[in-house]
Amino acid sequence: MTYSMIGHCPETGAFGGVVGTSALGVGNRCLKVCHGRGAFLSQHRTDTRLAELGIAYLAEGVKARDAMDKVVNGARNIDWRQLAALDANGGTATFHGKKMYSIYSGSEGQDCVAIGNILANHKVTDAMVAAFEASRRASLAERLLQGLEAGRDAGGEILEPIRSAALFVSGEEGIAQYDLRVDSSPEAAAGLRDLFAEYGEQHALIRAVALTPETIPVARTLFEASIKRIGELGLEARFPTEKNRDDWQLRD
Repeated sequence: MTYSMIGHCPETGAFGGVVGTSALGVGNRCLKVCHGRGAFLSQHRTDTRLAELGIAYLAEGVKARDAMDKVVNGARNIDWRQLAALDANGGTATFHGKKMYSIYSGSEGQDCVAIGNILANHKVTDAMVAAFEASRRASLAERLLQGLEAGRDAGGEILEPIRSAALFVSGEEGIAQYDLRVDSSPEAAAGLRDLFAEYGEQHALIRAVALTPETIPVARTLFEASIKRIGELGLEARFPTEKNRDDWQLRD
């Protein structure tokens, strides 16, 4: 009841993934990513520890196929799992356990791989890869979202629309470009698209806040409201913001 995709942007080194399912809160368990190194998926009666192990191998430079073999050969209850890996050289690997009873599939493309289970048909992941490959000029995040939407439009899950969805795209210095989640929604793919649109270019601001906080002016409304509240509570000695207001650059 999950369909997902991982992808790579060779120009930036970014890796990312998108996941959707009719269960709740999918963003906390299926996808692991390492910037410049790879991405790994674990789903279908998910054991997130398998994704953590897989991404650890990829981070060491192990190829996707070898990383997959290491995870599969060392795991308990592996017949219940569905896995995918993507490495920095574009290598891909998938695994589908023998105890998966539903329609499932895995599709591998250039710089991407998609997997799904409890699907309405066997063409869902093919549609995801086709959408990703057809949008080469778009950002990695946009291409992944288009992949998720293509999977939905190709039939998606057998009974239900996806109720939770997540998008993650890595960035340099360990600061993600996107880490967006819709944990519960009647139509999570559409919700994730709306969230992505609202988020806009905030990833650039978040990076600047983390790396060069001194370059980001303080919002004047928040600054003045803080000074007012400090005065109302008689806390000027503890918080001498008004006295030292020239220490901050303000923006309207």
